[in-house]
Amino acid sequence: MMKEVELLQLCTLVPTVDYRMTPQEALKLFNEHELHEFLVVVKDGKPVGWVKKKDVRLALYRQELLVGDLTRPLTNIRNLKTTVDNMSGLFDFFNLQKDPLIVVSKNGSYMGVLFYHVLLNYVCMHREAEASLFQKLRNFFGQAYYLYVFFLKGKKTFREAYGTVKEEGLYKILYEDIKDSIVGDVALVKDEGEVYALSKEKLQRDKIKEIIENFHKEFSLLYADAKPVYVQGYLIPLDTVKNYEELFRIASDTKDKLRGVDASFFVIHGLQPSVIMCEYKTKELILKIKEQITEDFKRILERINREDRELWEYVLYDFFKEYPYFELFYIMNERGVQISNNVINPRISYRIKAGKKGADRSEKSYFKQAMKDGTYISDIYISQATDDFCITLSARFQHKDKTYVLAGDINYREIHQLVKSYTKASL
Repeated sequence: MMKEVELLQLCTLVPTVDYRMTPQEALKLFNEHELHEFLVVVKDGKPVGWVKKKDVRLALYRQELLVGDLTRPLTNIRNLKTTVDNMSGLFDFFNLQKDPLIVVSKNGSYMGVLFYHVLLNYVCMHREAEASLFQKLRNFFGQAYYLYVFFLKGKKTFREAYGTVKEEGLYKILYEDIKDSIVGDVALVKDEGEVYALSKEKLQRDKIKEIIENFHKEFSLLYADAKPVYVQGYLIPLDTVKNYEELFRIASDTKDKLRGVDASFFVIHGLQPSVIMCEYKTKELILKIKEQITEDFKRILERINREDRELWEYVLYDFFKEYPYFELFYIMNERGVQISNNVINPRISYRIKAGKKGADRSEKSYFKQAMKDGTYISDIYISQATDDFCITLSARFQHKDKTYVLAGDINYREIHQLVKSYTKASL
């Protein structure tokens, strides 16, 4: 007889917050439960959805708002006992974003939260055909192994145009490209729509880029008239991972960052996460966009150099009107010490960590390269200020016989908008 499992056994008990609380009161709860990025919202003892920490922070100064106004709905499912085979039907309850499910009792009371990755892991661990890689994974936490995860962005539009069979064909292409390039265990998990590879080898950036570009070439050859389907993914070094919960948290955070990116992106986790980006037709435009923003940056420098040092922060603030795609500026002296606060674009709605005078930037590439070469423009990376993708421009300049470096950050999504506007202007 096949073993049954109660759904509650797979749940995570996320703390609750009352629907009628103010954002200030909710933030205190988040501070008490600092490991949680969201809380379950209850009204009259029954769960009605979830509220995220970032939404509460943004609403702190809106006196008229309550937690109920910030609540996002989640699907409720009743706690039950079922077999592993029957659990596959639960995947249909998850939306496209794979938001969690709230598990409730017979009378609708809150019992816990069921995460997509937890359910997937449990099912995969009990399916012989797809379980071998996951069974091995447990044994390699804390060791010098690497987990690669690849998936496709834009597959829904492709499926609607060409059908499910051809979508499965795309995954076979991606699977074969990865299998040919990575030495180790490679598995295609259809329920998740992801290709996993477990390996002792950490591929060079060029090799990962080659996997993505090979898929681009094959896709373009087979479906020349189709809208692009992008390859996205991430690499997690397992030597810093202790358990599945930590692994799934890294995976979930990375997917959240990738959700709004319509391009082929691959994130390499480590002490300083880095990003590999590949473009289809707009690839050559990136160089033109970099030239454009570099010229804009030169004009900013010329203006700064004409002003007294005491006015630099005020002048930089004014530049956001003319160059709105910058998210922040700051200035360093010749030793790499920040001599200005972060000057932040006022129209930005997302949270930026405040960088203050006195911070030591001397070991940062944008400082060292600007001091050496005069100007520098970085590859795309994950910003410590915003925890999102960005590029940094920096340039050395002289002012009254002293040397300084100006740095400016641009969120990648702004770059993507620049690419789109440049494309339209060129047509």
